[in-house]
Amino acid sequence: MSRLQKKLDAIISKYACLHDSVLSQKLFGIESDFVEKNPSLVREYNDGDYFNLDVEIKLFTNDKAGKSGRARWYVANKNVISSGIEHLERWKVIVSSANAGGQKRSNQIAVIDNHSAFGRSRVALKTFETEKEAYNFFKYATSEIIRFAFLMTDESLTSLAKKVPDLLDYTYNNGLIDYNGDVNGQLYKLFGMDNAQQQYIKEVLSTKIN
Repeated sequence: MSRLQKKLDAIISKYACLHDSVLSQKLFGIESDFVEKNPSLVREYNDGDYFNLDVEIKLFTNDKAGKSGRARWYVANKNVISSGIEHLERWKVIVSSANAGGQKRSNQIAVIDNHSAFGRSRVALKTFETEKEAYNFFKYATSEIIRFAFLMTDESLTSLAKKVPDLLDYTYNNGLIDYNGDVNGQLYKLFGMDNAQQQYIKEVLSTKIN
């Protein structure tokens, strides 16, 4: 085990492991073939389109099952969601379930709002009560050291984020990171990464195709 891996393990022991917060791709019970099988239950959604917040949701899921399927936004009635209702009105930070750790290519990390659900093509790293927490976590998860930590396990969802520390508190008064500042620099300092380790992390990331 490398010194960097040992250091990440020590940081996880001090705070928490992000893997423990990851929510299943089956969270909302939307299967890959949902749109194919139920075309009458959805309509395509484009940014800014009207939908009824009282009875409808935005749904990010594949247009068809299999490798030819592409993730798209739809509008559907809330009653299409069979599970995970407690997360529906929370902000979510999601990644591709096929490339969740980013080892093969970009994990397509994104923030989705508190009127949205997703299908099996995505998995949620965490959910949040507020928009600010979600975007603070997004800055954290896309920082150099955390992107590097995602690469320390294989692409399998069962090992996703097992080497990634979780600071747990992503509010502005968390006492650890000022998310309006240089998040990369602050995390390197917080995690005790010296110049050589920082340079190694940057070199590894530079070889990845994102």
